Amino acid sequence: TLMFSATVPKAIEKLAAGQLRPGFERVSVAGGEEQHADITYDVAGVPHDDAERALVNILRFHESERAIIFANTRAAVARIAARLGNRGFRAVALSGELSQSERTHALQALRDGRARVCVATDVAARGIDLKGLDLVIHAELPGSPETLKHRSGRTGRAGRKGTSVLVVTPRTRAKADRILKMAGIDANWGSAPTAEDVRARDAERLGEAVGGAV
Repeated sequence: TLMFSATVPKAIEKLAAGQLRPGFERVSVAGGEEQHADITYDVAGVPHDDAERALVNILRFHESERAIIFANTRAAVARIAARLGNRGFRAVALSGELSQSERTHALQALRDGRARVCVATDVAARGIDLKGLDLVIHAELPGSPETLKHRSGRTGRAGRKGTSVLVVTPRTRAKADRILKMAGIDANWGSAPTAEDVRARDAERLGEAVGGAV
């Protein structure tokens, strides 16, 4: 009997123990513990009550062609997607409650450019492969280092550079530090971009565009 899983959290380990024969062998085909060279990991520190609002500045600072935001519950996905929509972002939500046709419609909106941000749970995001995905944001921390790598691995593909941002509050800082160390990831610790940071980055991009046009 064979069982395959992209990640192996405790729930999957328990399931495997109950379904597979005693003494089963676990084989990992992951790329080792080395950090993905094409993915930059940033930790964005925010006050506890500012975590979701910080997502807006992170998205505007990076101005990625496509981005995916991970949350841990359907309710959080719906709440974040609605907040982003209210702030003018073209966002779609993916969670387990969607029908297959709704899921297909949401993914097509991302692929053809009608939407630029996908907010999803880990389960709903399985199997998604989006070209031009440059930014992964962990609005809520994953439960394991394997899940962190699996989420982040949606970017940094086919020779493209990508950024994975963990949104961390004072309450979740210790957990973030623990997960990053277990994953063997050296992250850049700092604060979420401010409105001033976003304006400065916009001016920088404008200067680059003008310089390139000359």
